[in-house]
Amino acid sequence: MLLARQVMCAEISQCYNDVGICLLTNGSQLTQSAAERVCQQRSNSFLPRVTDSNIQHKLALFRSRANSLLGNDGFWIDVRAVDIGSWHWIDNSSFAGLFAVRG
Repeated sequence: MLLARQVMCAEISQCYNDVGICLLTNGSQLTQSAAERVCQQRSNSFLPRVTDSNIQHKLALFRSRANSLLGNDGFWIDVRAVDIGSWHWIDNSSFAGLFAVRG
């Protein structure tokens, strides 16, 4: 006997008004350029930009909340390298565990 279960992909979103950002994911596996296009198609949306430690903290909170959709597959963010090879978060902590960056 074969058992089948239909799985619906949910979207998780969260707004953090204290830092003026809203984050969302549906767990889709996209290339960076496709992810950018999806964001651009949404009104006033773009890949997350970590410009201060408060936003970095909110991204970590959201990542933890969205773990059920993202698993270990990660997410895209929009960053700029000051010096190639010396990537770090805005609060100078290690830039480990990030899955994709744009230089």
